[in-house]
Amino acid sequence: MAGYEHALFLLLLLGFLLRDLQGRHKSNLYFIVGGLLLVLLPPFISVKIPWDLILALVLPWIFWQSAWNWLHISWKFPIREITLWILTAFCLGLITVFIGDLPIIRAIFFGIVAASMFWQMSSRGEISNLLEVIGPLTLVFLLVETSIPLEDPKLYFGSLFSGAGVGIILAIISIALIKKVPSKYESWILFGQVYLAYWIAFALKTSPIAAVLISVIVFVEFHYTQSAGKEATITPTRLNNRLPFFILLALFIFTAWQSHQPVTLIQWFEVVLGLCVGFLVALIGQRSGVPRFEFLSSNWRSVLKLGTFLFGILLLWPRGSELKPLLIWVALGLAVFLPVLSAILLAALHDLNTQRNGKYMDDF
Repeated sequence: MAGYEHALFLLLLLGFLLRDLQGRHKSNLYFIVGGLLLVLLPPFISVKIPWDLILALVLPWIFWQSAWNWLHISWKFPIREITLWILTAFCLGLITVFIGDLPIIRAIFFGIVAASMFWQMSSRGEISNLLEVIGPLTLVFLLVETSIPLEDPKLYFGSLFSGAGVGIILAIISIALIKKVPSKYESWILFGQVYLAYWIAFALKTSPIAAVLISVIVFVEFHYTQSAGKEATITPTRLNNRLPFFILLALFIFTAWQSHQPVTLIQWFEVVLGLCVGFLVALIGQRSGVPRFEFLSSNWRSVLKLGTFLFGILLLWPRGSELKPLLIWVALGLAVFLPVLSAILLAALHDLNTQRNGKYMDDF
């Protein structure tokens, strides 16, 4: 795996672990902070990490845990929150231009992703909105979709539709299978469906992300929509509330330890300014009545969580030329496009089911 992919994988894990801290013991936050600080130390033993295997095992799990948020997002954008989000992206991007000497195009991209994930960190557990979804989804695209033919838009979008086809077929098979097994296995079947959609699409060199998202959409609408038109809530199969989290935490600490990141004085200055910007934005949000920042004066753990994320993304974000401009902008565009497409499909399928149920009741 290239250096930039290693860094982006660590950032994705960091964001996922910090987001999943709610309800867990406070010591877990300290382990995350400690793991992040290991990046500053050179490992005394270098271990060759099987990155392809790790991505194939971890990314579908993150999809499984995040798909509900990525599919069911709020389209309400209060003007104060949008303004604050744009201000966050602008300021963080500006810091990397003038302090980190990052090209403007790459700095804008960094600012958007960083602001989106900062919004995800400050979420209170309510329904996600697009502002906090596009950041982590963009990182997933950058990690997974690098082998898809970007030089030919027709081939690229063809790979998206091929991936969607894989997802639809697997969803149909899962729905048929569920009819023959006890209901307690439903969430496990969807869990296996997510992994199969990812692996099969990746092996066929189509879009694993499209395959997973579309397979979940079809499964949700055609199975979880009840005959009365009510939708059941998907409960992710977590195996155990502790085991998956600790596995990912151990993986994060180990991979952070293996990825030594020398830090210059300029980078430290950039990190300090970024932390100041983040806390200033949170303070402005609290004073202006943005709900997600109400915790600022009463919950120091949430403050530490936001600080840890800002420290991590400013420290780990790849500054080199390995991130091609075309790739990063296509990834960002698709991170916006797929949730929008998912919302349209969900609404269309829901209306179709409602009409079908209404017609059935009229005939009855």
